[in-house]
Amino acid sequence: MIHEEQYKKLKKVLGYHYTDRVLKILKENKVTNRKGKPYGTSMIRNVFNGLNENKKIENAILELFAQTIEKGERH
Repeated sequence: MIHEEQYKKLKKVLGYHYTDRVLKILKENKVTNRKGKPYGTSMIRNVFNGLNENKKIENAILELFAQTIEKGERH
């Protein structure tokens, strides 16, 4: 689960328009929900904001965080 301190660091680097990039990472890794459908943007936001817990989505968010820092991009 993403905690408040992590949320602040993630938000500072990823900004507000991160869901499409997280969806892309999930798609590349063939991660789907229980019904075999891609996760929705609201689920990604809920996990990002610490309202829901989902390890696969959390890992995708952290992967995007690492990629963003590596490229030197900040939003």
